[in-house]
Amino acid sequence: MMLTQRLLLGLSLFASLGAIAAQPAWSLTLDFDDAETNYRTYTHSPDPDALYRYGQAAAIQALTDGDFSTNVELYYSGENVTENVQFNATVGNYTAKVASVTTSDWQEYGTQWMNDLFTRYNSFQTSWDNLSSPAQSVFAETFKYAGLGDPNIAQFAMDASGGMTIHTVGFYDLRSVLQTRAGEKLAQYETLAKLATASNTQKAAAAVQMGITTTELNQQIAASPFAIEGLTAILATVNTLQEALQASEVARVDIYKNGEFQGREYAYSFSAVASGITALDDNQHESYSGVYTWTKPGNPESGSVPEPTFLLATAVAGGLFSAAKRKQKQNG
Repeated sequence: MMLTQRLLLGLSLFASLGAIAAQPAWSLTLDFDDAETNYRTYTHSPDPDALYRYGQAAAIQALTDGDFSTNVELYYSGENVTENVQFNATVGNYTAKVASVTTSDWQEYGTQWMNDLFTRYNSFQTSWDNLSSPAQSVFAETFKYAGLGDPNIAQFAMDASGGMTIHTVGFYDLRSVLQTRAGEKLAQYETLAKLATASNTQKAAAAVQMGITTTELNQQIAASPFAIEGLTAILATVNTLQEALQASEVARVDIYKNGEFQGREYAYSFSAVASGITALDDNQHESYSGVYTWTKPGNPESGSVPEPTFLLATAVAGGLFSAAKRKQKQNG
């Protein structure tokens, strides 16, 4: 059974947004499957016992409360996402299934994501072009497993034409995160490379310690020069980048009209606005420091009007973005 909460906005709210009061009210329906439990709501409460809430009611409130300090994380149990945790959103004839992204989904969107990264940050394109083909694979795999598939969705809005806006929160600047993760991987492969001249006995002992077979160890040793090449290129690019490295987490969006599948899109952005906050459980004070926005235009039909909750979310987002910019300027 699906639990459903309908978010109804009356004509008075519609009029307060500057729209024509004679238009009818629409409804946005959000729901999570009863069997789905791998999502949680971040509340930004200073009380550690209340920092996270679980269940559909808290999630729906966070997705529609106009507050970027709260968010819903799809697949919170780890960064190696192995399932598509989702919620459904319906307005009129349109339904969107918004889900976390697994590494297997990368086969669908990875190439386009990399191209968009290169367009936004040309220095990564330059580094990529100078790599061997195996090192290019390592370069791409680093982003594939960068932990971007468990989106923290702060706000969701949808209108009767199928138009959508998704605001996610993440790192305003990913440079330090990528430096740490790529640096750790590089150190591991440099250690593996040193085993190339080790004796069979030494390799066997190392394989046991790593919990893999000797054959698997030899494969990793053989791949280590390319891994070192690719990871070194990433680190060199990040270290010389003269601006913030921005990339949102990714959500998969399946779109239906009248129950028929219309298509699939991947929601992400390479541009962030400072949120003015960071996650209270992040000792590095970087999580949730940036707000990313993805927008899908709708398909206007004769007589259709924007969904009031969509208009409200857009208006609220505009106000919060302005506030965030003012705060960032003051802090500067």
